[in-house]
Amino acid sequence: MPQLPPELAYIWAWFTQLNQKRQCGMAVNSLTSTEILAWQVRHGIRFDPFEEAAIDRLDALFIYHQNKKDK
Repeated sequence: MPQLPPELAYIWAWFTQLNQKRQCGMAVNSLTSTEILAWQVRHGIRFDPFEEAAIDRLDALFIYHQNKKDK
């Protein structure tokens, strides 16, 4: 497994915090824009475009692996 670059550790920490607030129904759902914005407001953080794209990509990978695991 590749090592997480230290420069990106804060994005991983943000994602794991967001992931704890994820909505689940019959399956795991993607993080919504509303959930992400609410998290930013609550923590006084505003993602820049790179951070936003990284969070979106991590979320997509999380959903992909969850769906793969459930089959």
